[in-house]
Amino acid sequence: METVKISKGRHFLRKGDKIKGLFVILQGSVRAVSKNDEMDMQAGSIVGMLESASDSYLCDYVANTDCVLYAYPYRQIDDYKKIFASDEKYVAVFTMGAMHQAAEMLGRYDMFCKMAQRFYMSLMDFYGEYKKLCNDYQIAEKPFQRISSMPPARLNQPIAKWTMEYYAKMSTLSLKSMDQFLGRDYCIGIGEIQNAVCWMVRSKELIETLKSYLGVYKELLLTSGSEDLFQMYFELARKASGTGMELEPIFQKISEIMKFARECRLFSEKLIEARFSEYESYDFYKSAELAETDIWVDEPMEEYEEGIDYLGQILAYAQYDEGKAEAFTNALRQYKNLPDRLATTDDVRKLRKQITQDFYDIYELAFYRSLENAKMSPAVKMFLNFGFMDEELAGADNAHSLYDLTQQLQRCKADNVFTIYEWLMSIYRGENEPSRNEFDMDFTNYLNEQKKTGRITAAQMGEMAQDTKQKVDFEMKNMFVSTNRATYGKISTFCPILCEDDIIGTVENMLITAEKANNALDTIRKIDFSLFYREVGYSDPEHEVNMEVIQKEVLPNVILMPNAGSKAMMWQETAGIKKDTSARFIFPIFTVVDVEEMMIEVSGRFRWEMCRKIQGVRWNDITEASLTSEYNDYIQYYRKNHDLSPDAKQKVKNALTKAKNNFREVFVKDYQSWIRYESKGSFRLNKVSRDIIFRYCPFNKETRNMLRANPMYREMFEKYEILKERKKRHTELWYDRYKKKGGEINDELQANWDFYDM
Repeated sequence: METVKISKGRHFLRKGDKIKGLFVILQGSVRAVSKNDEMDMQAGSIVGMLESASDSYLCDYVANTDCVLYAYPYRQIDDYKKIFASDEKYVAVFTMGAMHQAAEMLGRYDMFCKMAQRFYMSLMDFYGEYKKLCNDYQIAEKPFQRISSMPPARLNQPIAKWTMEYYAKMSTLSLKSMDQFLGRDYCIGIGEIQNAVCWMVRSKELIETLKSYLGVYKELLLTSGSEDLFQMYFELARKASGTGMELEPIFQKISEIMKFARECRLFSEKLIEARFSEYESYDFYKSAELAETDIWVDEPMEEYEEGIDYLGQILAYAQYDEGKAEAFTNALRQYKNLPDRLATTDDVRKLRKQITQDFYDIYELAFYRSLENAKMSPAVKMFLNFGFMDEELAGADNAHSLYDLTQQLQRCKADNVFTIYEWLMSIYRGENEPSRNEFDMDFTNYLNEQKKTGRITAAQMGEMAQDTKQKVDFEMKNMFVSTNRATYGKISTFCPILCEDDIIGTVENMLITAEKANNALDTIRKIDFSLFYREVGYSDPEHEVNMEVIQKEVLPNVILMPNAGSKAMMWQETAGIKKDTSARFIFPIFTVVDVEEMMIEVSGRFRWEMCRKIQGVRWNDITEASLTSEYNDYIQYYRKNHDLSPDAKQKVKNALTKAKNNFREVFVKDYQSWIRYESKGSFRLNKVSRDIIFRYCPFNKETRNMLRANPMYREMFEKYEILKERKKRHTELWYDRYKKKGGEINDELQANWDFYDM
């Protein structure tokens, strides 16, 4: 046995690798990633036990957090005897671990089994009722072939109920009872462990089947587009409103669909609210006449074919020079044949550099071609959105999954979430301005610099400032190139072409959808409610309001880079000079790292950089209280701080060393602990850092109420409530004056009032 430390994000065991040991988690959390499933393993779980009857690992194992594990050498079942010989109590310890993990896996299986059965029956009931209602109202049915051919969830040899009950009961035994039950007999212990492992493996296989089933068919009920059962009912109600008949039977079924969609927990709150709000605000009786235009299109999906020259399709679409295309194809072939693509020798680095430059040249040509020829093959869509260029390099299975995703790209789109292709298109259309470059220079400053150095004239500068193509060029050559490399995570071995080596588990599980990104944002906002609120000015001279400061929430834009990476970036805290413009968070479009963890980290950096922007040159001036000035003062003079114990001072010193004396990164780590642990009453911060962070990143009302009884928080909360009530009273007074003068409380002012109730 030896103690092993694993850093956060490290992929320390890979699916298919020969089994080399069992790892008991002492501290931290590990994510097990298989084909269609992911599961977090907490302290006490045994990594590798699932595979103990196999000769290789069945999952990819990635550290969710910094972890400490006990490692036991293990290659075959007889090795359990060596482990037990070192300490006989391990017979009970390992058997208990197996019982707990088996019970957990079987419980998950049972949950997904019931979910799939209920989902199928509900969809069939809703669809059958839809057809009946169409007949009652004499309205033609919309074609929906996919739901007509939807099968029930069929499992080959489902697990019997007694098996689940047995392991549920065994998992409740104490260690002492387990020790007595086994009598420290190696043979009985190994037998019980391996029986549990058999059921764990079977559960895993069936869970993957059920999740795949639900993932495929859930969009028949509700999707981010409009091709679903809910939309069919919505359209039926709109058409029926023109008949003069009572609409209540349709409304009743729509209410049932909405209730079921919320209860089944397959859809995000954001998706549910986005889709249902349109229906809830629609006036069916006012809009009795419905346009005849069909918005329902049930298009057949193109079939994926192996062995197609996808690279050739991409190069042809981009109209890449034939000579350059041949050289690029040869370089890519050479890269594929390398014995080690991650080598850092000069010849491999030179080859990667050449391929990287060609990749961006081809991307630029393909992007501009798409403006002229919007009809793109799946290969081109895979290239522009995912960085795919070669089937062999990406792996046939992955290429197939990417091909299917081109039919579902709307999953990666929302008002604030963009694939890189959609982001560049938004700049070309003038909807967004280019990002700052790595020298913190925006497009306007860049043009000014070009003019100062004589590279362009004043007339050219004026033309370029209005030319959206020039803006796209600036974004491609700066933000895109820089962040694509940085979000990949391994800068020294970066190659922009999607490679099989970077895909862990499945493409579907790694994909960051708009739903995942916004769910992560919402989780943080529920704790740090003021995270994206800014103080902005409000004036209405007509009603004698010259300037009042109000709170306005501005959510960040999330831009998905076309790579399989492990890092996220807070690229800029606002879109321009104005404070009420969106920040820009950059994520890889595929990742095995927990999206919520990545979002917390970039939110911490946003907190720091937003404060710096507001404070300007006085960001670290302690005479002007702010998050950055107080944290800077706390870190700079921690050795002299009498409120810190010697142990706390040592921890600050260690944090500084780990952050390479970067004060912002020390704050970010503390912010992560603030959201993850302190919000649940688990103390990770010292008294000084806790006090500073709470004053500038307070918990929401629900969390404060939950923690109010704790003496560690009570005094902070009381001070906060006093200050909040003062601001609320001030707001109430000027709102009263404003209304007396004839002003109305609009949505903006109501949102400001609601802020003080959070």
